[in-house]
Amino acid sequence: MIPLRALTLAAVAALVSGCSAASPSTLPTDVQVTVEMKEYTATATPATIKAGTVKFGIRNSGTLVHQFDLIKTDLAPDQLPIDGATATARADVLVKQLKSIGAGVVATVSADLQPGRYVIICNVPGHYQLGMRTAFTVQ
Repeated sequence: MIPLRALTLAAVAALVSGCSAASPSTLPTDVQVTVEMKEYTATATPATIKAGTVKFGIRNSGTLVHQFDLIKTDLAPDQLPIDGATATARADVLVKQLKSIGAGVVATVSADLQPGRYVIICNVPGHYQLGMRTAFTVQ
């Protein structure tokens, strides 16, 4: 009879061998838009894309935790209303959100996007006001 500890170790070894460890800062090759975030900037490349399902690769190259919010709006990136109680931007049409993207981490998210104007922001309290925002257009 095989001891329980030996079975547990074998199961863990099998699980680990089936995983591939990618660098947390490496973007997958299938992303269509790269979003770079760091204190206190955000950029999207390309800044314009065709309508449809779009896969975003978000890289936090800063030292703080950041957040990805994709907002559909006709307002300029620096004109979103601010909630004074929470120090966050308010969005009428929040399309996608990823909270708590750690420093040095890459995250991905897909969204079905209609033509229009969007803003990508970090909505950690105070970060939007410090400049973590960028325009994004869908044609």
